[in-house]
Amino acid sequence: MSAFEHSQWKDGFPFSPSQIRAGRHLGVDGVNAPVIADASPPPAGPPAAPQPQHRPEPAALQPAWREAHPVARQSGIRLLPLAAFLWGSRANPPQPRTRPDHVLVWVTQGRVQLDFPRDRLCLRPGELRYIPAGTAFAASPAHGTTGHVALISARLGAQAVPPLPDHVLAAQVGSHAPQLEATLREIGVETPGGDPGTLSCLMNLLSLRLRQLAPGRAPDRTETGFPDRPLIDRFLALAREQLGESRSVAELAADLGSSTLQLDHACLAAHGKRAVELIHELRLDCAARMLRETTHPTQRIAVDLGYSSHAHFIRAFVAATGRRPEVFRAQSR
Repeated sequence: MSAFEHSQWKDGFPFSPSQIRAGRHLGVDGVNAPVIADASPPPAGPPAAPQPQHRPEPAALQPAWREAHPVARQSGIRLLPLAAFLWGSRANPPQPRTRPDHVLVWVTQGRVQLDFPRDRLCLRPGELRYIPAGTAFAASPAHGTTGHVALISARLGAQAVPPLPDHVLAAQVGSHAPQLEATLREIGVETPGGDPGTLSCLMNLLSLRLRQLAPGRAPDRTETGFPDRPLIDRFLALAREQLGESRSVAELAADLGSSTLQLDHACLAAHGKRAVELIHELRLDCAARMLRETTHPTQRIAVDLGYSSHAHFIRAFVAATGRRPEVFRAQSR
């Protein structure tokens, strides 16, 4: 029975084996030629002197995927040994910072400390964490730690079928270790060539492996189904404090140790509105208060509240109140 028949994925085969390009190197004992032979006839001329053939090392011993050359940060997958992955600020100890890519951390020996803004944990052998892009964290492997790290660009991750998790995933690799390592090895072999179709196929396979580790898990939210009030209160306070800086929801969520999706779930549960809609309401409330209580010109109010332009502020205020700011100010006195 194949790995796909073991999985819970029921929506059809998510990638085509025809995408894997011909001519790739084979690392299996008992194969006479190191590559798939070309069907074209050999050129005419005297036979060349026989050259000694290098017999490929068995796949289980080849560390090629660990030595794969990095690819473009915005479009591919990068693999590196866990001992080489240190992430966080330059403080001692490192403090959480956000990354623009998805991160998969798998410990095979030793331990790794992961620090999130609201949590600290220690990964031990056999444990895995998948951390989606935009999450603030710090990673510090102990001396002698071994394992694997995969850095997946957000652009490539968005194409995965089934989708990658949108929350921090905690799992024990257990009996899935051979399949997961084989998938990572395959990614390492294919990544230097940068073939989009092949990388897409392997991305689908990796997403399927992660689902096998934690089947049916729902996105992060409180176990009781009630909104995360502390998160919402901190979000509203931070958004109000930084209205003039025009920060995105993703940036605010990262500062809070959350993801955009998790923050949206909390806001919808508490207020029935997404995070960006609550920020819009905060701006309008502050604008109305400034119009009533100050004599600041509307151009200054637009700048102080982070609107992209004065015209943008006028349009948003009229759409919300039915009145232009100067009319609202005159009628409020």
